[in-house]
Amino acid sequence: MGRREEWLRIGAVVVIVAILALLFLRDNSPEERTSTPDRSDVTPSDPVVVEPSQDPTDAETVPSPPAGLEDLVCQQFRQPLRLRLLSFNTHRSTGTVNAIAEEILEIDPDIVLLQEVDRKMLRTGSVDQAEVLADAVGMDGSFSSNLVRGSGQYGTLILSKYDVVQQGRIPLVRNPRSEARGLQWVTIDVDGRPVRVYNTHLDATRPAVRLAQAQQVADVLADDDLPVVLGGDLNAWPASAAVATIGRQLTDTWTTSGVGREDTSRGGRKIDYLFVRGLKPLVSQVAPSGASDHNRLWADVRLTAPDTCGEDSGKDSGEG
Repeated sequence: MGRREEWLRIGAVVVIVAILALLFLRDNSPEERTSTPDRSDVTPSDPVVVEPSQDPTDAETVPSPPAGLEDLVCQQFRQPLRLRLLSFNTHRSTGTVNAIAEEILEIDPDIVLLQEVDRKMLRTGSVDQAEVLADAVGMDGSFSSNLVRGSGQYGTLILSKYDVVQQGRIPLVRNPRSEARGLQWVTIDVDGRPVRVYNTHLDATRPAVRLAQAQQVADVLADDDLPVVLGGDLNAWPASAAVATIGRQLTDTWTTSGVGREDTSRGGRKIDYLFVRGLKPLVSQVAPSGASDHNRLWADVRLTAPDTCGEDSGKDSGEG
């Protein structure tokens, strides 16, 4: 996804460069210049005076771009982009890392949010699942650790076809006896437009802790002015207070564009989500998985450009 728009932009740039080259050659054509005197009749003793040219067509100047050219370039880079998002709890790739990679590639996403990813954990053969998955799908990867056990780590992973330019993690509140949780975030450069992507996995057993974590996530989102994607395993039903808390900040892609089955985990439960702000949901679907105990949730969204070139689109974009 997004590749067609990229090729259109490249084509536009090639056309613009060709126009400038033709203008330059035309303005510097030898046939249009005033001919210089034949110096073969001039002896070394004769004074030679070069008269300054008063003809503006003779001036060695760089041709100005045609009127409206800057607008044309601006408009090309302001075209809407269609992006495909995927949220997938991999269940520590117990169905093998290669199987998870294949199921990611089947969806052909631009941005992937994975939960329950191991890095060099003994329980999964000390495989660096984050590195293997990033290499297998050919994407930029950012891993965020929630648990360290010896030389191994366990956490979340964001994969992107676009460059990751910033990354970080915000620890979430938890019960002392519960598993550590975090809000992973990255900033990606989508053809010159920054987009913030959040990935999380909320508490599975304590509703009060889960609600407190959701409120913490919502507070972070409230301060973010960029277009936002939030996905992950919230361990909460659609009608829950935790989902409603996050929904006050973002738009649930499934609510606005979901098609077909909605169960994302065993038992027919929907506990995985993709939310956006500053992007328009187009379609969302659940794809079954044979490699995990969760199904794959994907959504197509449109990233629209700001009204003025060079400005970011975010909270005030009117979408999501």
